[in-house]
Amino acid sequence: MLIENESISVRIENRPVLIFSGLFIAVILVAICALSVMLLNELKKPHLAAQQDIPKESLSTAIPAANHFSISLPIVLSGSVSVSEQIWKVTKIGLLEYELDGQKYDFATFTRIDDQDTAQGYCINRGWEIPDIGAEYLLNAEGIFVPLYELDTHPIQRFLKIQ
Repeated sequence: MLIENESISVRIENRPVLIFSGLFIAVILVAICALSVMLLNELKKPHLAAQQDIPKESLSTAIPAANHFSISLPIVLSGSVSVSEQIWKVTKIGLLEYELDGQKYDFATFTRIDDQDTAQGYCINRGWEIPDIGAEYLLNAEGIFVPLYELDTHPIQRFLKIQ
């Protein structure tokens, strides 16, 4: 009879531990599910880098700039190209002077700093600040002029090079 009473008392003492363990596991599982849903929702959103790869034909239907955020990443150049060969200065700005597919875009003329080569581009981020004359830009491999210096609070316009 003593053994039977001991096993009942052991079961009664272990019951709160089992209940708290079960609750703890349930909370952990709910947290994992919630974080998974949040991560999946974040992965489904379009990112700025993906929007920069939009072909010229579909730029007229781009997402409004109010939904974007700016990320400043370091610029890494590869090969034997010097930085001065990549830096371009804004020499002219035209507001809504470039037309593409019935839409008007801001327009900029750029001059390379190491020689006098010129290039032109139109804005790809409507609503962002227009650069000052003399602002320095880098021309990346995708043909996008990206500001060399920029404040995180006020992103400066990017331009797609006109071929």
